[in-house]
Amino acid sequence: MVSPQAQASVPAPPMPTAHLIDQLTLDLQVHQIELEMQNEALRLTQIELEASRDRYVDLYDRAPVGYLSVGVDGCVIEVNLTGAALLGFERGRLVGSRFAQRVAPVDEQRWHRYALALARDGGDLRRIELLMNRADGTSFHARIDGVRVASAGERPVLRITLIDIDEHKRTEAELRLAAVAFETQEGIMITDAAGVIERVNAAFTRITGYTAREAIGQRGDLMHSGLQDAAFYEVMWAHLKTKGRWQGEVWNRRKSGEVYPQWLAITEVSCDGDAPQRYVGTMTDITDRKAREEEIALLAFYDPLTDLPNRRLMKDRLQQALVASGRSQREGALMFIDLDRFKEINDTLGHDKGDRLLQRAALRLVACVREGDTVARIGGDEFVVMLPPGLSESPEESAVLAEAIGDKILKSMREPYDVDGLVLHVSASIGIALFGDQPTSVEELLKRADQAMYQAKAAGRDTLRFFDAVAQDSLRARSSIEADLRVALAQGQLHMCYQPVFDAAGKMSGAEALVRWQHPQRGLMLPDDFVGIAEGSGLIFPLGQWALDAACAQLALWSGDAVLGQLSLAVNVCSLQLLDHDFVAQVLAVVERHGVNAARLKLELTESVLLHDVDDTIAKMRELKAHGVGFSLDDFGTGYSSLAYLKRLPLDQLKIDRSFVHDMLNKPHDAAIVRTIVELGVSLGLSVVAEGVETRSQCELLTHLGCSGFQGRLFGMPMSADELSQLANSEPPVKAFPQD
Repeated sequence: MVSPQAQASVPAPPMPTAHLIDQLTLDLQVHQIELEMQNEALRLTQIELEASRDRYVDLYDRAPVGYLSVGVDGCVIEVNLTGAALLGFERGRLVGSRFAQRVAPVDEQRWHRYALALARDGGDLRRIELLMNRADGTSFHARIDGVRVASAGERPVLRITLIDIDEHKRTEAELRLAAVAFETQEGIMITDAAGVIERVNAAFTRITGYTAREAIGQRGDLMHSGLQDAAFYEVMWAHLKTKGRWQGEVWNRRKSGEVYPQWLAITEVSCDGDAPQRYVGTMTDITDRKAREEEIALLAFYDPLTDLPNRRLMKDRLQQALVASGRSQREGALMFIDLDRFKEINDTLGHDKGDRLLQRAALRLVACVREGDTVARIGGDEFVVMLPPGLSESPEESAVLAEAIGDKILKSMREPYDVDGLVLHVSASIGIALFGDQPTSVEELLKRADQAMYQAKAAGRDTLRFFDAVAQDSLRARSSIEADLRVALAQGQLHMCYQPVFDAAGKMSGAEALVRWQHPQRGLMLPDDFVGIAEGSGLIFPLGQWALDAACAQLALWSGDAVLGQLSLAVNVCSLQLLDHDFVAQVLAVVERHGVNAARLKLELTESVLLHDVDDTIAKMRELKAHGVGFSLDDFGTGYSSLAYLKRLPLDQLKIDRSFVHDMLNKPHDAAIVRTIVELGVSLGLSVVAEGVETRSQCELLTHLGCSGFQGRLFGMPMSADELSQLANSEPPVKAFPQD
């Protein structure tokens, strides 16, 4: 065998030349193909690299956030298109500029501290929110995330991302606002479509007492009070489904069990008209509002002293009753009730005692009537009782039933009242008007009952009367006179007459001034025709002032006459005038204005002054007495004659009422009364004047009894001032008086 070494050393036989060339050519072709393939691979790789670079550039430049590189000197090295667009600059203008120039002045210092900390702390990512300025001067809130990077041999660079968070800020503010709104003073409850509670606010817990944990997962009817029935909620949900919202007043129950009024508003929440997804309920506790409404209603419709309906509410109910009476043809009745002599208690004991008496009287009235009847206080000591339609179809039977209730009231009212330990007595006068009398209005019915009440007063009080047309005509006439009297005072239709007073020697000692009214239609009217109306309407004050002024003016005219200048002139004063706290000052002012001798002025009072504040009356009389004004007690013996009070009054004169003088010759009792009055007056040191002296026989008996003054037809009727002057300077009408 031949060894491997030997074989290797043996040269290969040479190849043919043509074959070698073909082989070389083939090898070159293969090599060229391989080179082309390598070039194609390189080209494809280059294309891929370029595409990758383009994709990177696109991703970098058009990323949804801004990318910036900032050098440690604070200048922008690189920025993507998004960052440039956010700041409103072209990229070329940003590169090389200081980044701090883009930060709003309010945050510039915060940026510097942030950049310094970023450069110092290395690769730790830091975040900050800054207000940035755009090129056009507008601003936006930006969130910046930054990190420091450094390559070998290169200076460190700050890589930051820039994100516009204005929308996020607005959303965040709206969420905060929504959270604040949710925690409003109104309770809020959100339920799902089935009414299961999903969320509540703190006000809900405060109002209902249920915590969020206790309420969530429960149905909204958790708080139902049971005061509204199923029909109420059916209507509510039907309205909610139709309109998408509902609101109204409901009564709900707190966790404690307390039932309270609530104002509830429910709104449906749905998307694009789909079925409701949720319901939002807002609730307000209206307990305080309801209490205020009730208080306002009480003030508007109820009397604060007695808690009875007032005039306004009574008239409203009366109007409804009149309509009902017209439909049913059944009778109703209206009672007008006035407490007798209540004013005397009010004036003497004070308004506090009067108020307590009114409260007790109100309770008695309520106890006397039936359920469904209305008892109202319409002012002062005036009450109204309305018996609604249903008494009877017969006016006669209705009147009997109304009278029975009225009698019950009269009996109850006259029972003694215990007021703070004082036993007080009052009675009532009642006027009754039936609905069947065909009143035209509520006011007309009230007037009729009021007129009937005045008839009861005139009948002696503590009684009742039914309305009648004659009395109504009288009331209308009274109202007409009142209106005319106001005109008379303004237009000077009043004038004075003077009735002389003679002494026992047959000499004129004075006169009484008596007012007369020359009515343009009614003719001459005497005081009895209008003074009572003046007292009831308050016109007595201007009327009294006019009379006092006219009397003092006449005294001033008489002062220069030898005879008339010695006369005293009496003017009538009613008890109401004395109650005026300015009465004394008014009298003295008139006396001073006319410059008359106050001793010539005499004020005539009636015994009614003893029914009011006696101490105040006496004090005023004494003050006027100190200035010389005299006092005479008129119509003595016909009123409230209390000797205990009489002896305290600073009087100068008693006047015997004409009713006793008229029958003294025929009736021993009247003669005895006259004798007693004369003796009483003499014992008290007073002069005694008899009124209504018409015959010489009366005059002789009065003189025999010791009477010192005479006034009446025998000596002269009321006359003019000129006629009185002539009488004073002529022979006396009675020349001789019998002597004891």
